[in-house]
Amino acid sequence: MDTILGIDLGTTNCSVTAIGDDGRTMVVKNSLGEYITPSAVYFCEKKNEFIVGKNAKEKSNSDPANLVLFVKREMGKDKTKVREDKIDGTFSPYKFWNKVWSPEEISAVILKQLKQDAEKALGKEIKKAVITCPAYFGDAEKNATEIAGKLAGLEVLEILAEPTAAAFSYSAVSKRNEETVLVFDLGGGTFDVTILKITTGKNGRIVEPIATDGNHKLGGKDWDDAIISYMIDRFDKKYNLDIDFEPKSQKELVYGKLRIEVEKAKVALFKESVDSVPLTIEYGGKSLTENISRSLYAQKTQGLTDQCKIYCNNILAGKNLSWNDIDTILMIGNMSNCATIQDSLREWSGKDINFGLINPKTCVSEGAAIKGFLIEGGAPGDGQIFDPAETKSGVLPSSVGIKVINNKTGKEVVYKFFKKNDSYPCTFTHAFPPVRDGDENLTLEVYEGEGETPDSCSLLGTANVNLGGSLTKQDKLEIKLSKDNSGILRIEAKNQKSGIYMKAEINRGNVISDADLEKEAKEFEEFSLG
Repeated sequence: MDTILGIDLGTTNCSVTAIGDDGRTMVVKNSLGEYITPSAVYFCEKKNEFIVGKNAKEKSNSDPANLVLFVKREMGKDKTKVREDKIDGTFSPYKFWNKVWSPEEISAVILKQLKQDAEKALGKEIKKAVITCPAYFGDAEKNATEIAGKLAGLEVLEILAEPTAAAFSYSAVSKRNEETVLVFDLGGGTFDVTILKITTGKNGRIVEPIATDGNHKLGGKDWDDAIISYMIDRFDKKYNLDIDFEPKSQKELVYGKLRIEVEKAKVALFKESVDSVPLTIEYGGKSLTENISRSLYAQKTQGLTDQCKIYCNNILAGKNLSWNDIDTILMIGNMSNCATIQDSLREWSGKDINFGLINPKTCVSEGAAIKGFLIEGGAPGDGQIFDPAETKSGVLPSSVGIKVINNKTGKEVVYKFFKKNDSYPCTFTHAFPPVRDGDENLTLEVYEGEGETPDSCSLLGTANVNLGGSLTKQDKLEIKLSKDNSGILRIEAKNQKSGIYMKAEINRGNVISDADLEKEAKEFEEFSLG
């Protein structure tokens, strides 16, 4: 069996786990001998040369304009509509070397580095991987993640929800026959809360996701931003300045340096022996040093922590559950070691938070590697047997449907094929009459969201179906929507009169099309990594 990688493609950091013929997992070190690789890409002065990881992130101190961080937050978006300014609503596309880069292309650079490092560490070529994503990622984000993997030269076996991956890792060591698990996944850029059921069946362990909720723009970055804003505000008041209105290059440099210092301070602050840490901001020959205590940190980030509580309460209420119904809480993600988060979760749930049941930084990639091994027909070598036939990959974060016309009212509505928290993979088929006699083509509009009308949902994409001009309003056209193991949408249509099936390619509009994928992949072969 080929060596399969489990890749946790994080907003701030990545980890990679390999699983080989013996079914045992091994976290893979990168070229610097470290298990964690920052999700940072630096575009060098010379075209087609990149620096990825820790060395790229350090460019925040010297050249932040050519550094990309937190690209995962933009996955699935039109490349011209990324990095929206919250104040004026303008966008800042990733433009380097006279080209506008899409989020999936930049993510592919990170994945290519991870693949290259793993091949060097393992001494063999790597072809296959399972890549993880937040449970709350929709179809567009998942599809973009899959494309990023393909551009990096990987056969993507599955896009796996991060909490499900963590549950695989945990269930391999848990001794309980049955338990309800709440995965509290607070990463560097995203937050997910997922409830899963882990049971033991006749053919092995079964991992069943029940419900998920979250926000892919709530994560450690926002906690850092809160402290950065506090420091900038204190500096501005002391020196009667407004750094936000200073020259852009100078402002970026101040923020870049301060972000690195805030991240270091955060790590130091939550060591048991440290009650406060000094933080310094410098600009224009002036400086300000403030001691950031645990209590001050908690105060300035309380609003963010409260958002996590709301998501937790909502998901429990949505399934008529209480904290008493939860047997185990798994805290994963970069922010899970934050003492204020742990204390708050302990207070909400009334439970003893046993932090460290699994490694919060590497459990996701480990679970992804296990899932990849199962997909290829293997059995993990730790003695734990899983039942892939009964185990679902995840639950849908939002409903999915197509635009139809209500024959009674004449109004456009979204006919829901799948509902929020339906488990996938899944398939649903429904037959509709054509709107007009003799139509040659039909354009299906696919929407995500809980609203009843197209205006109240988000357009996922369109799909063209060739009807051949032979159908009348008395005929029926079967539309089949499927969510595959990655939770990515596939569409087929059947002409009931002729019995002919037609696959419909979804034009998502905001990511690289299948037609351009091969061309883009060849271009990626010319890129060099530092």
